[in-house]
Amino acid sequence: MKQPTPPSPGLGLTALGRRSAASLAAILITSASGPGILPALAVDKPRALDERIDGETALPQLAREYAVRQFGPQPRQLPRRRLDLDFAVLLMRSSYTVADDLDFMPMNDFQKKFFLLRQNEWDSYRDKVSRVRQGDLADPNYFDFISYCQYATISAGMRNGKLVFNELIDSNGTSVIVTRDPSIGGNEVLPASHAMRVGEAVLDAVFERYPGLAPEIPAQPTCSALLDGVRAIARVFEYTDYQLTSRLTPTSNGFELSVIAPATLWSQQVLTLRGDIPNDFEAKAIQSYLRRCSVAATYTTRYSGSEVAHNFRWPEGLQL
Repeated sequence: MKQPTPPSPGLGLTALGRRSAASLAAILITSASGPGILPALAVDKPRALDERIDGETALPQLAREYAVRQFGPQPRQLPRRRLDLDFAVLLMRSSYTVADDLDFMPMNDFQKKFFLLRQNEWDSYRDKVSRVRQGDLADPNYFDFISYCQYATISAGMRNGKLVFNELIDSNGTSVIVTRDPSIGGNEVLPASHAMRVGEAVLDAVFERYPGLAPEIPAQPTCSALLDGVRAIARVFEYTDYQLTSRLTPTSNGFELSVIAPATLWSQQVLTLRGDIPNDFEAKAIQSYLRRCSVAATYTTRYSGSEVAHNFRWPEGLQL
C-alpha cells in the first residue's frame, strides 16, 4: 500500500496562559543542549512519569516533558456541552487504527503503555478538573485527558519505532511477526503520515455521516469555494459539540480558523510543547479537504485563553 509522504504542518505556541513562558523556555533550552537539569529533576520529583511510557526515551525528551508538566498549561473546568459520543469514538478509533496501520510498535505494547500513562496521570488531572468522571468519553474534559494520553503514547512509540517486531494477537500468548511496509517510510515521516491519514479518516466520516453538512469538492477551486468548504467542516465540529463555535478570517494567501473551546484545548497545547503529535482533529480534517481540492497548504497554530487559531497558508502566487 503506497502512501505519499505528506507535508509536515508547522506548529507554534505563543501563549501559556497564567504560567511562565520564560521559565518553560529556559528549561526547554537546557534540555535541548544537554542533561544538565536531570540530576535535580530526579531529586526534586522522583516520579517515574515518562519511564512508564517507554524505557528508551532520550534524556532531553524526559527533561522537556518534565518542564511542560511543571510550567505548562493546566487543564481547566470549562462550561462546554457534551460531545456527540459517536463522534468522540470516531476520533479516538481513527487515531488508534492509523497508528496500528503504520506498524511502528506492537499494539499490545501500545495498550500497556497507554494504560500506564492514564493510570499515572489521572489523579493529577482530576485534582484540577474535579467534576470529570473516568471513562465518560462524551465529557469534553475527559476527552481532553484521554486523547492526550493516546497521542502521547503514539508519539513516544514513533520516536523509537521498529521496522520488524513481534505482536501478541490473543490472550494465549500467540504472536505474529510484523514488518513495516517499506512504502510507509522511516520513523521520521510517521508523525506527518499519521496526521494525514487521521485527517482523511475524519473527513471521510464527515461525508458519510453528515451529508447535509459536508463540504463540496469544487471541480475548479476558488478562494470563495474553499472558504465555504472550511466553514462546512467547522459546522460539523460545532454540530457534534466538539467545539463551541469558530471564526473564519481570510488572509492574503490562505485563512485563519479560530476555534473556541475545542474538546482538545488543553491537550493540543501540552502535546505541542512536549514535541508530540498534536490532536488537532479540526485542522487535520481541513488540511485533508484542501488536499482533495488540489491545494497544498501548511498551517501553524497559536493558543490564547480558550481559543485555538490555525493559520492555513497556500503557496504564494497560487491562482484561485
